[in-house]
Amino acid sequence: MKKLAFITLILILGGASGCSRGSGNPPAAGELSPWFRLKAGLSARFTGGKKAIVRASQAKASAKSYKMRVEMRLHPGDPFITVEEVSCPDRLRMTASLGDRPMYEAVRIGNTSYVMDQGKWVTSPVPPEVYPCGDRPGASAPWAILNEGRDMSSSLAQLVTKANATVTAGNLAVVNGSPCQEWEVAFGHPGSKQAGGGMGNMRYTICIDSATQLPAQVVMGSGGILIKYYDWNQPVTIAAPL
Repeated sequence: MKKLAFITLILILGGASGCSRGSGNPPAAGELSPWFRLKAGLSARFTGGKKAIVRASQAKASAKSYKMRVEMRLHPGDPFITVEEVSCPDRLRMTASLGDRPMYEAVRIGNTSYVMDQGKWVTSPVPPEVYPCGDRPGASAPWAILNEGRDMSSSLAQLVTKANATVTAGNLAVVNGSPCQEWEVAFGHPGSKQAGGGMGNMRYTICIDSATQLPAQVVMGSGGILIKYYDWNQPVTIAAPL
């Protein structure tokens, strides 16, 4: 028992100091200390993937604000990029571009949506579920093709508890300058013999920040869609454009 307690103490101390860098620069994935990697590996093993994803959704549910950048590369040419700034419970600003060409701009406040259309702001009513706050993934924008406007971390948390899914621990990565644990999620088709088996199954990789337990990144497949979360609980001002 004494030996086990000593090892545990070393892991805690090693994890606390493993990411410190005198230069002030964020660590690269290969620069994380062995102690930090060992601690993260043990935590992933004893937590389990489904529990970790649900816990990340719960951490997100208590957030007051965040930003989300979605990059789509499912088509030839420039990527389609959307950026959302979310101020909970009911304020959101979204912009979209194809490469460096602006394509769309919208602001949502309360039950009103403001969409820029040919140089003018057009208003329309929106229901409460469009906001990706709390444990809601939000509703996709009406112009979206593949749900660029949705928060996939909340969607995954709902799906892994209900769908035919397998969740396995992936790599320990660095996103936004902080270490995060990757979890690989595979959804099998209804009637398949096992989750994640066969061709054409949906696969995602979600990376959860090791310190905050908040979502840091979601990747669909081999990178066709890349979602990054950042600026959690940072001040953001969203006002009506009219």
